[in-house]
Amino acid sequence: MTINSIGTAQVNDSTPTIVAAQALGYLKANTVFARLVNRNYDNEVATEGSVVKIPYGGTLTEHAKAAGTEVTLNQPADNAYTVTLNQHREVSFLIEDIAKAFAKPDWFSIYGAQAMAVITEKVDADIAALYSSFSQTINATSGLTAPAILNARRFLNAARAPLNNRVAVLHEDAEYEALNIEKVINQNYAASLGKLAADSWGGRFGGFDLFLDQQIVATGGQCKNMFFQKDAIVLASRPLPLAMAGMGVLQTVMEEDGFAIRVTMSYNPNHLGAQFTVDTLYGVGTMRTNHGVVVSTEENPEIS
Repeated sequence: MTINSIGTAQVNDSTPTIVAAQALGYLKANTVFARLVNRNYDNEVATEGSVVKIPYGGTLTEHAKAAGTEVTLNQPADNAYTVTLNQHREVSFLIEDIAKAFAKPDWFSIYGAQAMAVITEKVDADIAALYSSFSQTINATSGLTAPAILNARRFLNAARAPLNNRVAVLHEDAEYEALNIEKVINQNYAASLGKLAADSWGGRFGGFDLFLDQQIVATGGQCKNMFFQKDAIVLASRPLPLAMAGMGVLQTVMEEDGFAIRVTMSYNPNHLGAQFTVDTLYGVGTMRTNHGVVVSTEENPEIS
């Protein structure tokens, strides 16, 4: 029996695609903020610094209709929110023993997932930093309580934010406090209030789905937890261009759930190995400042 070794000749176009697919799978499974905000994607190739306009409807009003009269036409303004694609983030790695790497492709999965993990943390951190753009704040430094959560709900209701897709993203210290609120964790309490409260069991209370994110900003001893409706924040992503043919690289661009990544593979003659780069282009912004509330809690609360 003849055993053929695997070397650089076996490298083909499918490898970057596999790495990209696995990296996007990691993004979908492990990111927090990127799954909760409004995502805007278009397959038009863009470069760093490009500006995209995200349209959203103007205000419509209803009118009484009298018999024999014409309808009253609304003429809403064509509103658009501008986002600059100013975040071009990349993670590169090199596998020196190419034959070994391609003989055991798990290495691509391992490093591709690690690359996406680093990018995911950066995306979430950029969105978490938008807390300062919210126009409403609640001081809960004496302890996160059920009334504080319901007060955040009241703010969003007053701003006429949609009742669906409301989330609370908590710092780990605030999550600890939330999980000690009886009304949040007590199943009997939830069941006694019917379906609305029953939905709060298992991480939902006051109309908010509760999430933990380690990228929540902590500054001055305070955790800046973010309570918001999905359309308050936008994450815009666009595909990066592919290299021209004949440049000696293998590339692919893939998108899933409104987020695009590019994977580039080439042979690095200086290090005698297969070099991979996972990169992405995106921008974040706050579309509706009054559809979000910052609930400030104490960092490192005393455990009792």
